[in-house]
Amino acid sequence: MQVWLAANPSLSERPCPKSCRCDGKIVYCESSAFRDVPKNLSGGCEGLSLRYNSLASLRAGQFVGLNHLIWLYLDHNYIASVDGMAFQGVRRLKELILSSNKITSLHNTTFHPVPNLRNLDLSYNKLQALQPGQFQGLRKLLSLHIRSNSLKTIPVRLFQDCRNLEFLDLGYNRLRSITRNAFSGLVKLTELHLEHNQFSKINFSHFPRLYNLRALYLQWNRIRSMNQGLTWTWASIQKLDLSGNDLTEVDAVVYQCLPNLQTLNLDSNKLTNVSQEVVDAWISLTMISLAGNVWDCGPAICPLVAWLRNFKGAKETTMICASPKKAQGEKVMDAVEAFGVCQSNPATTLTVSIPPMPSSVPVQTDHHPAILASPTGSGKRGEGSIRGPTSSAVTPPVALPPEQDLEPVSFHKIVAGSVALFLSVAMILLVIYVSWKRYPSSVKQLQEHSAAARKRRKKARETERTLSSPLQEYYVDYKPTNSEAMDVLVNGTGPCTYTISGSRECEIFSEFLCYEFLAGSLWRNDCKCRGLNSVEEEEEEEEEEEEKEEEAEEEGTFPESNAVSFRNALNHSYTWNTWKPPSATTEVWSS
Repeated sequence: MQVWLAANPSLSERPCPKSCRCDGKIVYCESSAFRDVPKNLSGGCEGLSLRYNSLASLRAGQFVGLNHLIWLYLDHNYIASVDGMAFQGVRRLKELILSSNKITSLHNTTFHPVPNLRNLDLSYNKLQALQPGQFQGLRKLLSLHIRSNSLKTIPVRLFQDCRNLEFLDLGYNRLRSITRNAFSGLVKLTELHLEHNQFSKINFSHFPRLYNLRALYLQWNRIRSMNQGLTWTWASIQKLDLSGNDLTEVDAVVYQCLPNLQTLNLDSNKLTNVSQEVVDAWISLTMISLAGNVWDCGPAICPLVAWLRNFKGAKETTMICASPKKAQGEKVMDAVEAFGVCQSNPATTLTVSIPPMPSSVPVQTDHHPAILASPTGSGKRGEGSIRGPTSSAVTPPVALPPEQDLEPVSFHKIVAGSVALFLSVAMILLVIYVSWKRYPSSVKQLQEHSAAARKRRKKARETERTLSSPLQEYYVDYKPTNSEAMDVLVNGTGPCTYTISGSRECEIFSEFLCYEFLAGSLWRNDCKCRGLNSVEEEEEEEEEEEEKEEEAEEEGTFPESNAVSFRNALNHSYTWNTWKPPSATTEVWSS
């Protein structure tokens, strides 16, 4: 035995193959144009990479002797055929990568020698069909990639033994339909990829045994309809991708069986609207994408718009109107608000039979509708009608408000507000009446205080006016005749003639000064008058006279007005003529 080992050293002691790189128990023979598997590989090799070479086929027993091999990478070669016993002798193999080759078919027993596989990748080949027992015995398989092949069907119970499979990728194939038991046995599957196939319809009854499936990818198919054949709840599903299909409507029953759905992609379909029943079924969504559809921005879009306004999760906001013509190219949310699409519709009447009335004239109420028209515009006739005791009764159309539970609340608020306002006014009037009856002197004092305040304000205005407008002094000459002089000397009164500048009229202001001097046959009389705006002074004097008369009436005395007594004391007649202003006071002396 020792001689045999000496003549045949262990595989672990063999040198690294030419054009390869060895790193411990890992051998890398990549990008070296190998046409066959190297023959002098170490028996203790645990990892072998033959990527980017020119392998054309895998023959039977080609990996015999690599008993410790754990992973084997054969991707990016030209492998077209694989013998049914090609992987014999590598029972410990856990990862096998055969992607990016030209494999067209596999024998039914190809993977039977490797029951410990965890990851199997057959992506980017030319497989056209899979045998019914293709994956038989792979009970430990966790991930299976068959992406980008030419598969048209999936055999019944193909994955029956893959009870631990968690990831299955069948995307980018030519699958047209799924049989009812195609996925039976995949009780632990969590992620299923069926995107970029040729499905025209999907029936969720074909997935009843996928109890742990969380993500289902069906984007970019030709799906026109989805239905739920069986009444069951798919509680595990959390993500559903239906983007890039031909969906024209969404069935509420489909989403009612997905109570825990969190992510929904419906972009790039042909949806025009979403019904109220569907949005009511979206109770757990945290992310939704609805872009790229042909949205009809009419009244039927209102349930979706209302739901999106209240939606707190992530959403795709680039929803563009395709119709009507006036809203084409506008964002759905902006168009609905700009054109008032979702405002309250005209009241629809509900016929109610009532007992006969004295008058045959129908009564039309102006309330809002109790039942809004459905998005399709159809409704059953006679629904919600109430029959009266007689069939010949007049049936006036009566419209009820849509939110009857809110009407009593608002009516009560109006009544309560009116009562409160009435009580407030009554309380104020009562306080005023009691104060007037109980404290009449206080009311009188309040009136006197108000009158005094008015006087002070008026005096302040007069003072302001006096300060703002400078007074002009006019100097006049008094030239009495001999007879007038005698009257003045004897009686102290007599007529006089004045000349003043301009043609404005003025009256005596506060004082009238006449100085008389008798010195022999000589005497002098000098008079000076200050002029103001006569019209304003007359108005102010009249107001003062009226106030004084009112005060006198209140006090019981009637003093004579200062202005009246002043005019009576000065019983003179004045004549105003054109006057040239002198430079100083003019004095006239006569004998």
